[in-house]
Amino acid sequence: MIRLTKIKRYCQWCDDEFYVYKSQIRNNGGKFCSKSCRMSYRNKIDNPAWQSEVRLKISVNHADVSGKNNPMYGKKGSLAPSYIDGRSFISGDVWRRIALANKPKRCEVCGKEEEGRRLHIHHKDKNRNNNNLNNLQVVCARCHNNILHPRRRNSLGRFIEGVV
Repeated sequence: MIRLTKIKRYCQWCDDEFYVYKSQIRNNGGKFCSKSCRMSYRNKIDNPAWQSEVRLKISVNHADVSGKNNPMYGKKGSLAPSYIDGRSFISGDVWRRIALANKPKRCEVCGKEEEGRRLHIHHKDKNRNNNNLNNLQVVCARCHNNILHPRRRNSLGRFIEGVV
């Protein structure tokens, strides 16, 4: 049996002693004794990333690619690189936002509202490439699972798996 040894380290925030595996150090970890120390260090005022010179350098280096200077600015439809063979290939989360903007924010099957739950978008015809709004259905996670994986009961009331 291989036994992993831990190495003694000191927290960069509070100077407490703690132990970590070698792999954590190799993966750029093992610098803080706890998550709270890591977050305190990350959010501290004298963190180099928050210094005005560093922030200015970042904003100057990226100023030429924002707004109208961005090469993607105004590219829609056939001008967009995601538009291939008459179809736009955008991520599912974009279609989710489009569908939720044009439909009520509640499940179309059971009527439950979003209220802390993430609503899903279901393709009625099961074709993921058909993103027509008439084909998209707003459903909660439970109803989406029931649509995708229907379960039927036999005469004894037991579930029969795999029956559609």
